[in-house]
Amino acid sequence: MILIIAEKPSVASELAKVVGAHKKEQGFFSGKEYLVSWCVGHLIELAKPEQYDESLKSWKLDTLPIIPSVYQTQVCYNTSSQYHILKTLMNRSDVNELIEATDAGREGELIFRLVYHQVECKKTFRRLWISSMEEKSILDGMASLKDSANYDNLYQAAFCRQRADWLIGINLTRLYSTMYNTTLTCGRVQTPTVQMIVAREREIKQFTPQTYYTISACFETFKASCKAETKQLATQILADCNTSTAVVIKSEKQQKTELPTPLYDLTALQRDANRLLGYSAQQTLDYLQKLYDNKLATYPRTDSRYITKDQTESVKRLLDTLLSSGIFKTLVSKNYSTENVKISQIVNNKKVTDHHAILPTTSITPEKFQQLPSGEKNIFLLIAYRLFSAVYLPHQYFSSKLVLDIAGYSFSASGREDIQEGFQFVEHELKKALNLSQSKTESESYSHLPPLVEGSSLTISKMFCEEKKTKPPISYTEDTLLKAMETAGKKIDDSSLQDIAKTCGLGTPATRAGIIENIIKTGYIRREGKKLLPTETAYTFIDIVDQTIKDPILTAEWEKQLAEIQSGTLSADCFMQNISQFIQSLVQKTKQSYADNPNHSIFQKCGIAVCPKCGKQVLEYPKSYSCESGKNGCGFVIWKQISQKNISQTQAVKLISKGKTDLIKGFISKNGKPFDAYLVFKEDKTIGFQFP
Repeated sequence: MILIIAEKPSVASELAKVVGAHKKEQGFFSGKEYLVSWCVGHLIELAKPEQYDESLKSWKLDTLPIIPSVYQTQVCYNTSSQYHILKTLMNRSDVNELIEATDAGREGELIFRLVYHQVECKKTFRRLWISSMEEKSILDGMASLKDSANYDNLYQAAFCRQRADWLIGINLTRLYSTMYNTTLTCGRVQTPTVQMIVAREREIKQFTPQTYYTISACFETFKASCKAETKQLATQILADCNTSTAVVIKSEKQQKTELPTPLYDLTALQRDANRLLGYSAQQTLDYLQKLYDNKLATYPRTDSRYITKDQTESVKRLLDTLLSSGIFKTLVSKNYSTENVKISQIVNNKKVTDHHAILPTTSITPEKFQQLPSGEKNIFLLIAYRLFSAVYLPHQYFSSKLVLDIAGYSFSASGREDIQEGFQFVEHELKKALNLSQSKTESESYSHLPPLVEGSSLTISKMFCEEKKTKPPISYTEDTLLKAMETAGKKIDDSSLQDIAKTCGLGTPATRAGIIENIIKTGYIRREGKKLLPTETAYTFIDIVDQTIKDPILTAEWEKQLAEIQSGTLSADCFMQNISQFIQSLVQKTKQSYADNPNHSIFQKCGIAVCPKCGKQVLEYPKSYSCESGKNGCGFVIWKQISQKNISQTQAVKLISKGKTDLIKGFISKNGKPFDAYLVFKEDKTIGFQFP
């Protein structure tokens, strides 16, 4: 028998169908000469410090740094049952060969190899390396299985990344927490993310608005403007131009084409869901995961926005199925047709690695769609309409520009005129389907400039001046933070790292939602509506943490070296030796710096309000706003999330001081229905709803 080990049950199911393993058993499929099982993600993790030495269970400064000479692993408690199923299958006497079918990437390689080594399996295995779950792709991959030795370096790179992250997380979290007598989690990805949010808010606080003036000349069908830095100059321009004639000194008109946006990867979907619907990155992932579990969407945690060439026919069938389902009647009624689509716009084999872009599936029916909770329904609409849009006609338009001379001053105007609406029509229909207000499109916000000949004169009907101020940067939302995390490496100036930095951000599509939730859970960041704002703990922590840990350049440096391990030009031992020396040096330097200037009290919490039950201070904690009297005190608490809605500090303070919040929109009931309500105090100072 041949044992195939996939990364997830859904992938194992598809593989089993192709190889004829049709019998479903406890934790695996069987049939013909194959057994097919799965790993459920990571089944093996690095051991905790206390497993090396019981004394390390206590966090003490003098035990740092903790750097094992040999790294131990352990079975993850939550998924141990599946591990033992795999162990039994791998040790079966009738299993003489394994096929590694975990995801085609670094983490997939690590997941399989850790299990293989934990079992102490010695049987030979080959590698199935595919990026599409189409039957043809699976059959082709099975016909050309790779020698496992070809991926030894890939595994070494993955194992190095895991151990290095463990060293930073364990050592620096314990280091800063013990020095400052408060829990301060630290990580290679988490800490630079907190730093970005803190830096943005400091930039906003320090921003000084600059006044400037816009002078506009109005004509019959459009207006042209110029800018002045001072009021005196603006007044002078207005006086000089008021009785003058405008002369056209430049008139341009160009035809332009805008191609549709590609399909969704997880990050792009999370960004749109936050921008359009206010969903957190984690909520979007959870909704998409449920769609995936119900076979209504493809694999969620993808970093690709394209499909492979062998999927072309199946995507055509998918489009036909969706259009004939009755769910998208408005598109059909407005002549959306597969005759106008171009599948090649979303095909790019080079940009598909572990998984293709997120797609809906042909399993959807009107009945299934109507039964979906609102969150899942909205996410399904996003991915379905994105498919319709991504393969549709381009948006074509004329772009016009005029430059006018008025009394020696240069005034300009821009215009746009649609030729073909193209895919933008699909995006308008999406907003209707989501019941979103239709804001003006970019083309609608432009004037239609008349055809004018250079040298011709125009009569000014009116002139006016407006005082304006420059605006500060905008606080991060999950939409903009996800983008910043994805592109963090592009801002690195080091020329030796620029190539690798372009492709590496902070975290991966699969981990970014968890990172955001974790920095909220650990008390560094709080939600205020859509905004992500740093707490006082975050400001202080970023000030004390070493620059190397809060700078994205560390990730770029690691990625460069991990790529060298993959290519065989750098040994894993050399990388780990360098990381160990880095940790050793950083811990010693930080200890010495603290010894020279100790300060245990810089993280003392400030109250947000007076407790309405006992008069002590209400403090902000990772999950609540609670009385400082603690568990044995008065028990006053306002949870930060109520009915799936995040409660901001501003609303908590209003509730405490006035007994009632503003109207809060977007609570979700137990049966998944949204509702709006005020939060109010009951007689015992617990929280209740008051409906508008």
